Amino acid sequence: MKVLLTGATGYIGSAVSEHLAAAGHQVVGVTRGAASHPAWHARLVGDTAEPASLAGLVTPDIEAVIHLAPPSGDADTDLAAVDALATPLRGTGRPFVYTSGVWVLGATGEAQEVAEEVPTDPIGIVGYRPRIEQRVLAEVAEDVRAVVVRPGIVYGRGGGIPAILVDRARSQGVPEYFGEEGVRWPTVHVDDLAELFVAAVERAGAGTVWHGVGESATPVRDLARAAGRAAGVLAAPRVLSVEKAAEDFGPLFADALALDQSVSGAAARTALGWQPSGPGPVAELVSGSYRPVEVFGAPEGPETDAEVAAIHRLVAEVEHAQQNELVDRFLSVFRREDPVWTTGHGKRLSGFEEIEAFTRKVLPGAMAESTAVYDVERVLFLRPDVAAVNVRQQPVAHDGTRIPDQPEGRPFYVLVKEDGAWRVGAAQNTVAVG
Repeated sequence: MKVLLTGATGYIGSAVSEHLAAAGHQVVGVTRGAASHPAWHARLVGDTAEPASLAGLVTPDIEAVIHLAPPSGDADTDLAAVDALATPLRGTGRPFVYTSGVWVLGATGEAQEVAEEVPTDPIGIVGYRPRIEQRVLAEVAEDVRAVVVRPGIVYGRGGGIPAILVDRARSQGVPEYFGEEGVRWPTVHVDDLAELFVAAVERAGAGTVWHGVGESATPVRDLARAAGRAAGVLAAPRVLSVEKAAEDFGPLFADALALDQSVSGAAARTALGWQPSGPGPVAELVSGSYRPVEVFGAPEGPETDAEVAAIHRLVAEVEHAQQNELVDRFLSVFRREDPVWTTGHGKRLSGFEEIEAFTRKVLPGAMAESTAVYDVERVLFLRPDVAAVNVRQQPVAHDGTRIPDQPEGRPFYVLVKEDGAWRVGAAQNTVAVG
């Protein structure tokens, strides 16, 4: 299909552009200026905050419209933009997909994983958005395949609201979150959300509403701790009152940040075959796109990004196995053929059997007093299937806070990719000096 996409240059729009193009669709990006995107088939100039500028953009060759542009803050303006984009589709049965958000549901209270049929109860920042949703869905009577998608809190690619948590941790020197200690956010990886938009434009039924939610209720305290990790701040998170948050973010956004929700995305999985597969939000913050890594020896691009992400996951597995004293999982990170490892105390181990015997003797009980976190800092691809990796190892207490009087480690790994998976071929754990 030839798909007209508003908000095409934005955080979500860029991902949707790429996923639409990968699915074989032609993307016509709507932009206010000269911006472009390599995934676009064509570019048109228009501004959803000025609905008159949208007149004539939906030509007879446009087979679908995805309205991703953020709301203007004025209900009449946003209704006029919907009219300008949807009216040319009347009588065609073609899809018009509108982007709303789970904040229209309000606080879900004790209800767990509320679904699409729950009545809206919007918080102030999205107060009029249910009215826009109903206006969009009314187009079904005009033979438009009108669809509403409500994303959760979007993360990934280093952006979205979680990036605010990272910036706050870095600037304040402590991870922060807002409202009550138990607040939860429904979350979705930006690339998974993009796949939902592809599914919605291809096969969602007329008059349907879909929750774009990968994890129904992620504790924001966990996100804040992970954001601190991404910012290099290993401290216990602190919760700020809504009133205090309002001083920095304004009262409307502060209310949104403090909103406690548990929202289900199961309907899209069942009916549309949507299969979210991205890393969870905590993992993404700890060892994904929010932690830039120096990369050498490989070209920039998605293939290299995917390999670096896989290396991140391997190092995260080392950390998880160490922290939880999981002997078999720790051993699984090593290749079976002739691995070598020099421990932090200078003990040299040659071959899998020596490494296994040492690990089974030493790891159980080793984390009784403290543990460590591992962060990838530099990757040098010696070959596409061999990488040298510098890791920062910081000692932490069991609550995740940094132990100031213990030295850091500087593990160095030589990783080998075998049968599609990275494994440790050689490792040396060195204590940092100075």
